[in-house]
Amino acid sequence: MVRALAVQADGKLLLGGDFTTLAGQPRNRIARLNADGSLDAAFNPDAGGSVLSLAMQFDGKLVLGGDFTTLAGQPRNRIARLNSDGSLDAAFDPNANAFVPALAVQADGKLLLGGDFVSLAGQVRNRAARLNGDGSIDASFNPNASSSVYTLAVQANGKLLLGGNFTTLSGQPRNRIARLNADGSIDATFNPNADGFVGTLALQADGKLLLAGGFITLAGQPRNRIARLNADGSLDSTFNPDANGLVNALIVQADGKLLVAGGFTMLAGQPRNRVARLNSDGSLDASFNPNSNDDVYALAMQLDGKVVLGGFFTMLGALPRNHLARVNGDGRQPRYHL
Repeated sequence: MVRALAVQADGKLLLGGDFTTLAGQPRNRIARLNADGSLDAAFNPDAGGSVLSLAMQFDGKLVLGGDFTTLAGQPRNRIARLNSDGSLDAAFDPNANAFVPALAVQADGKLLLGGDFVSLAGQVRNRAARLNGDGSIDASFNPNASSSVYTLAVQANGKLLLGGNFTTLSGQPRNRIARLNADGSIDATFNPNADGFVGTLALQADGKLLLAGGFITLAGQPRNRIARLNADGSLDSTFNPDANGLVNALIVQADGKLLVAGGFTMLAGQPRNRVARLNSDGSLDASFNPNSNDDVYALAMQLDGKVVLGGFFTMLGALPRNHLARVNGDGRQPRYHL
């Protein structure tokens, strides 16, 4: 299964997950494709366990999070960094004691981590932490989440968004979604209160926040697994697509449309099998319907506007596609077949 995707500045595609072969070649849970979909033969870091998250640094290095315990033949517990050529960064070894499914890079180059860990770099860090650029732990940042953190996002103003399954953060009640100030203190003005886990976040250019996961109420209102908040944290009453199953991934396109993927079969009152696109007002884009036969876990937008999907599916549209596919911007003609 493909669980994480990231696009490099040169158009190459990184993918992580549980797979052990790709394009007929051995690739253990991490691989890179050229822009045309062919396998990058020079890149083979060989992870000893699932890769759940990927983050590109500004210097071209790649951070991996997951449940692995080795990478490139060396011990690396659930977080590691690769140089741009795919070799292991020997200086970076934060050593998390449990899985890391969430990563985000701040504008200053610091790295945010979320997961199920309770220690990092030999220090107590309950499920959320921040690393300096050299991989050392940021001693000033310790939000202390009561349960798993699954997703992270950094706002343009430097504030930090966390979603997961926690019910307290920084000693304050926060049900599964919270916002921190840039210094790591909790934002007291933001408390949307989800009744189920928040698994993915996406920021719009206008400052509104999209969130999705397993919840069915948010801010005391019915919201089935996907919702939008205004910049002040209040519920956007105009947006209610109403997914009938889990939503695992969100991407905001440059034109403001929203790509949605997960395990649902209905969205906005219409049949949509596990992947769909919404207009900026939350209405369904009727022209986009790739039709996956099983769950989609990851999405990525390429530089040319094509969309890459990763997940558990074996068919997309009427064509065989094992866990990875690409569609044009109009949702037609899957490309990758690996």
